[in-house]
Amino acid sequence: MIDNKRLTAICGAFGTGKTEVSVNIALKLSEEQKKKVILVDLDIVNLYFRSRDKRHELAKKGIKVISGAAGFENADLPALAPEILEAFAQKDMLVIFDLGGSDYGGTVLSRFNEYLKDEQINLWLVVNPFRPFNETNNDTIAMAKQISQRARVPVTGIIANPHLMNQTTHEKILSGFEQIKQIKNYPLKFLTVMENYYKPEMEKEFEVPIMVLSKNMIQPWE
Repeated sequence: MIDNKRLTAICGAFGTGKTEVSVNIALKLSEEQKKKVILVDLDIVNLYFRSRDKRHELAKKGIKVISGAAGFENADLPALAPEILEAFAQKDMLVIFDLGGSDYGGTVLSRFNEYLKDEQINLWLVVNPFRPFNETNNDTIAMAKQISQRARVPVTGIIANPHLMNQTTHEKILSGFEQIKQIKNYPLKFLTVMENYYKPEMEKEFEVPIMVLSKNMIQPWE
């Protein structure tokens, strides 16, 4: 499901679930590849769920989380830690970048363009048609182009993540997926389904790889 590129950046519109997807990918890579994993939190605007908030829990599972500059880890400021360069220097580590929402996430990634010249990177767009900027496939394609232009890196795939949080139903997952799979501009890497909605027969029904997500990003009222 995850290809052999060492670097993977996860992007998407605000509220699509990209942080949850990023954390789950990091967990699965750590478990399946038996390698050290770095999760780089580059989501520095429009913050709601922050992968950096799971730093201690992820560290217990062998995943190192890097975010803002020292003293600004919880600030909504474009302050990036020099430690992020570790992700490019340590070639034996797998790296997931959790980018900010919309095209601004691409702008932040572009700061590291000189380090990407000699190394390939996945840039995967999380798509949720029940969220703004993904409501139509034309909206999604336009966002992908904006992110790619800002990042100076091509979008190499999309991740279907159709959900309505606690109001998700099987029918909603199906209808959202049917819309997303009509996008032909980028390869569909896999469908994500939260574990409480997943059933083994979905593998045959959807006919695409499915990543089952555990819930890590908890809302304040939960």
